[in-house]
Amino acid sequence: MQVSKSLGIIFLLLAMGCTPNTPIVKKAHLLSPTKSLLQAISIVDENTAWVSGHRATFLRTVNGGSDWSAFSYEPIDSLQFRDLHAFNSEEIILMSAGPGNLSRIFRFSLQAGFEETYVMPYEQGFLNTIEFWDDERGLAFGDSFNGELFVLKTADGGRSWTRIDPNQLPPAGEGEGGFAASGTCITSRPGGKAWIGTGAGGNTRVLFTSDYGDSWETYEVPLVKGSSAGITSIRMSDDQIGLIVGGDLAITDQYTDNIALTNNGGQTWQLTTSPVTKGAFYGSDLMSWENASILIASGPNGIDYSTDLGQTYINLDTGNYWAVDLHLSGFGLATGTDGKILKLTVQ
Repeated sequence: MQVSKSLGIIFLLLAMGCTPNTPIVKKAHLLSPTKSLLQAISIVDENTAWVSGHRATFLRTVNGGSDWSAFSYEPIDSLQFRDLHAFNSEEIILMSAGPGNLSRIFRFSLQAGFEETYVMPYEQGFLNTIEFWDDERGLAFGDSFNGELFVLKTADGGRSWTRIDPNQLPPAGEGEGGFAASGTCITSRPGGKAWIGTGAGGNTRVLFTSDYGDSWETYEVPLVKGSSAGITSIRMSDDQIGLIVGGDLAITDQYTDNIALTNNGGQTWQLTTSPVTKGAFYGSDLMSWENASILIASGPNGIDYSTDLGQTYINLDTGNYWAVDLHLSGFGLATGTDGKILKLTVQ
């Protein structure tokens, strides 16, 4: 088994073109204008990023995190903006999570303000995450109910949303849904490809579409299963190489099978070695960097990263960080409880 695992990691390293040039991730604590839990990040470029979280709060920087502007949705200041997508420095989509009509989607621009474009019409509904292929087409994923998966799609930049016919989707497992932890349980690639990571109720699998949500396949994964376990975050660095992280949210002081990689578009997955940090991870990212690779995962007990696709891990921080994101420029962010924001720099 160990030989097979080692060969799998070597294959992934070769596929990503990794060399002995080892990147380093450095951190700097940034001054935040809020104490709200910050759960989602959307980076536009090396200078501009948006983050969002509880108390209807979201923030923007246009100078790489040196300064932040704070915004909120005053009509319902209890909303939890657990995901967002930035189109540019002035326009974003915000998603609030919660039972029933607390799950909402807004367009926001600096010029026009808020436009509410979706309110969950089902008491059993609960939105987890949103993701866009481009400025027009996107998906939103929510918890299942009545034995049916729940996926929304938009073709007009989030101005309107329609539910994908559950008959086009695989049947839902009992209690299957997602984790509205870091806004990354969907990942997309050009040409209509998207991967959704599920969990809860003893379910843990990947849903895949190659045609903008018209048809779907399912892939099994080796992550831990349980009532509060599964995939919290899924990322693809290209059409073939990808990462899932998660764990059992009820197990905070032990290692579980919670990080795996794919080299065939999600069809099969290989567990990595155990990270430094115990407990579940909530957010992650995976990217190529100057012929090397960086895998990074964040959670309530800290942030770990790996430059050899999970053969070894380095602990970056022991704070409570729910989301992490890296940009190809080498600029990154991690956000978490009490408004914490870390600036990450890849060198």
